[in-house]
Amino acid sequence: MANIKSQKKRIITNEKARMRNRAVKAELKTATRHVKDAVAAGNGAEAYAYALAACRLMDKAVSKGVIHKNQAANRKSGIMKLANTVVTDADRAAYVKPEPKKQEATGNKKKAAKAARKEALAAKSAEKAKRRKKQLKIEEAAKKRKAEEAAKAAAEEAAAEAEEAAE
Repeated sequence: MANIKSQKKRIITNEKARMRNRAVKAELKTATRHVKDAVAAGNGAEAYAYALAACRLMDKAVSKGVIHKNQAANRKSGIMKLANTVVTDADRAAYVKPEPKKQEATGNKKKAAKAARKEALAAKSAEKAKRRKKQLKIEEAAKKRKAEEAAKAAAEEAAAEAEEAAE
């Protein structure tokens, strides 16, 4: 094991790169195998779709520096030659490019949690406002009823006083 700090770091980063390269190379092998299987089955449309997907993966591997661009070119050429043995013009015309994957909203958890809390608070505020409005309506009806009862009681009392005064 190295004693120098920078060398220790290099060892760690090299290991990460090795693992990434290994994963990408395995993915390339799988893509190539899919093409070979489709050709063996005689399925032209599937072979064409898999070949284009494999070519795309090769280009990505080149951009990541996993394989050399000339090696990718040679592999792509071989895959397309193999696929073209069963692919017809109808297969090429029928090919529909797959929809690109939509990138999920990136951001931090803190921001998402804050937005969720804000949304929950807004929902609670709306519910509270609804309850408050209902309560005010009830209180207003109660005040009106009390005022009517007070007016009625005052009228009855005035009528009772008028009767007493009349007697």
